[in-house]
Amino acid sequence: MRKTTASTTYFFSQSEHEILKSLSAYMVGVPRDATLDVPIITIDAFVKQLPKTLQTQLRFGLHLFQWGPLLFIRKTRQFTRLDPRDAARYIETWANSRFGIRRKIFRGLRDIAFLGYYSSR
Repeated sequence: MRKTTASTTYFFSQSEHEILKSLSAYMVGVPRDATLDVPIITIDAFVKQLPKTLQTQLRFGLHLFQWGPLLFIRKTRQFTRLDPRDAARYIETWANSRFGIRRKIFRGLRDIAFLGYYSSR
């Protein structure tokens, strides 16, 4: 089991932590900085209690979101490396996708981002 610090969590790997941190900043509309570490820890604790199948689905959705810009907005960068305008546009494509699975993944990721954000307020 990993210790919780500003850069690691119990459930998420370091790279997943960075994806979630960036995604959460965009979802809740706050600057991406170290202040989001506390909400990520809250999200991590919540996800750790979910059934294994949901944990696996969340992890898959997070990685699909990270690597999807090439498929969905024709950008050759990962989500965490997009400029803010492209990142906002990319998130919008998930929210308004004609594919139900993308909308469900978007809602799940958005909901846990808000869970983390509002639990620290």
